[in-house]
Amino acid sequence: MLKKFENVKTEYLPDTEVVINDKKYLIHGVIDGEDILVDTDLKYPKLKEVIKASPERITNGCIYQNECGGCRFMHINYEYEKKLKQKFLTDLFKPFSLGEIPLTGMEDPYNYRNKCQMTYKLSKSKKVVSGLYEEYTHNIVTISDCMLQSEKANKVIQILNKILTKNKIQPYDEKTRTGIIRHIFIRYGFNSKQLMLVIVTNGEFFPGRNNVIKDLNKENLGITTIVQNYNSRDTSIVLGDRERVIYGPGYIYEYVSDYKFKISPKSFFQVNTKGMEILYSKAIKSAEIKKTDIVIDAYCGVGTISIFAAREAKKVYGVELNKNAIIDARLNAKINNINNIEFLADDATNFMTHLAKNKEKVDIVIMDPPREGSTKQFINAIGYLKPRKVIYISCDPKTLKRDLYLFSENDYVIKSIEGVDMFPKTQHVETICLLNRKND
Repeated sequence: MLKKFENVKTEYLPDTEVVINDKKYLIHGVIDGEDILVDTDLKYPKLKEVIKASPERITNGCIYQNECGGCRFMHINYEYEKKLKQKFLTDLFKPFSLGEIPLTGMEDPYNYRNKCQMTYKLSKSKKVVSGLYEEYTHNIVTISDCMLQSEKANKVIQILNKILTKNKIQPYDEKTRTGIIRHIFIRYGFNSKQLMLVIVTNGEFFPGRNNVIKDLNKENLGITTIVQNYNSRDTSIVLGDRERVIYGPGYIYEYVSDYKFKISPKSFFQVNTKGMEILYSKAIKSAEIKKTDIVIDAYCGVGTISIFAAREAKKVYGVELNKNAIIDARLNAKINNINNIEFLADDATNFMTHLAKNKEKVDIVIMDPPREGSTKQFINAIGYLKPRKVIYISCDPKTLKRDLYLFSENDYVIKSIEGVDMFPKTQHVETICLLNRKND
């Protein structure tokens, strides 16, 4: 059954809340003020037709948007998307009386992802195909040319799928837990032009593996390395704990600004290389690091921010729980001939608490926590350490807002917040917050 809604209202996301049979639903792909038809017969009602379109709507967006649900801004022109994101940030941080929050957008909002992953299935015509999960389900939407993934990655995926079909490599079936290929995971260096292909299999058994590698090499795709990752667990997590290198060195390098970074399959690395350079340059500039400063880089990943900061500081300590990332971080410092960084494999909260107990001297803290934000103990430890500045980089502005109240309790004041649109065409936006200690 189709139901018409006129002059719909939307919030930050281009979604509108509709009431059907006394239940509220969010309908994706809508722009403020449009008239729409909604298919109400589905478990999760969907937009069926736009009767009166907004002038901000574009027609050359992603053809998979309604099925996939991964990118909420594909139907909106990029200038309008940036306005929505800037308004969202300004409204969210209004309690802090900062005025309009500035937002830096990307020069090109498409094909910017240096990391992509796909899940596999067998098509009705018995071809091996890959795609992304449909929203709210584990149904795989067949996609071979995602508009956010690098064009190079899309090309590799298209050819790999043909090779897997040719060699009769069976995809994994979640229901029967049989089959070989579960996922593929690609990392691409936009500046280095190096490419890593990780093939995730249902255990070590991979019949036809050598033929697949041979056929891939014939295509001259510029693949630097191929890794087989084993994941036989009943889980939606992509990568398993074990892997073997089946072609090349097992890692790639990427260049960001003046620096070179080693990236392994499980290393954390920002998905938007160009955006990362903008983000980290802004963060380092706002920190105003002095040559006498001791800097903490918490949640440091492979040491990207640490290396940016080391050029300005006396000493940098990078802390990260992921041991593989710390191994890469130490190598990255060595590659770039940087000797004033020490990387430690530890929980960030535990590390900061330990520093606070020992009354260590810290001048600046740069933190880039995961989406769930930081912890009360971590922020309280900063309160004890009394660094003069904290640079909080956040991929979820809502958890940043929550944590800012804790910083206020620890005598820190917000000097500035700005957004960097690291994830165009999605609902996500990165923020940088500068906090100063009171009276400093």
